Amino acid sequence: MSDMSPLGRLVLTALLWGVRFAAGAIAVILAIMVWQKWFSAGAVGATSQDYLFVAVLVGLLIGALLFARSVTRELHK
Repeated sequence: MSDMSPLGRLVLTALLWGVRFAAGAIAVILAIMVWQKWFSAGAVGATSQDYLFVAVLVGLLIGALLFARSVTRELHK
């Protein structure tokens, strides 16, 4: 850790918090989408576009979590 400057550490910490916030926002949007389409009392049913949107959200969530994990590992070096 001694080779990383304080500014670099600050930037990585800010990036980590931003990625965590983005992952949380994606998870909330995914939960709302799933609730509206499958668990709501007035649910009409899901279409193929809904499945595609859920797949994109899951991909974004996985990517954000993996990126946060790699930034965390870099900060702990």
